[in-house]
Amino acid sequence: MMNSHSVKPESSETAKSSTEELKNTTPSKNLFVRHPWLWFVGLLGLPLIVGIFSYYQLIYTGYVPKIEPEKPIEVVREEVNTKLPNNSNPTPLWLMLAIALSCASGCLVIYRLLKLPQRV
Repeated sequence: MMNSHSVKPESSETAKSSTEELKNTTPSKNLFVRHPWLWFVGLLGLPLIVGIFSYYQLIYTGYVPKIEPEKPIEVVREEVNTKLPNNSNPTPLWLMLAIALSCASGCLVIYRLLKLPQRV
């Protein structure tokens, strides 16, 4: 019988060394491999440049002609103070009790969690 398995011949190419791979890469990639500090400068400079550009675009108003304001008409009017002082408490008692109860229950939950045996 014939063997049904096909055997692939081994490739005769040898593995390229790292210097040969560097020779075949693009110049920009080769530059970043040789000088890794350029990554830091580029990644720091890009947001800095965008921030400076956006700042100056936000504060630029363009040419705004100076307009003299019109003189307002003065109206003399006396106001009568008829408001009575409001001495009542605007915060209801049930709201204060609800806040105190929720804080107390939160403290109780945290206390119980801290009292649990430590699992290592």
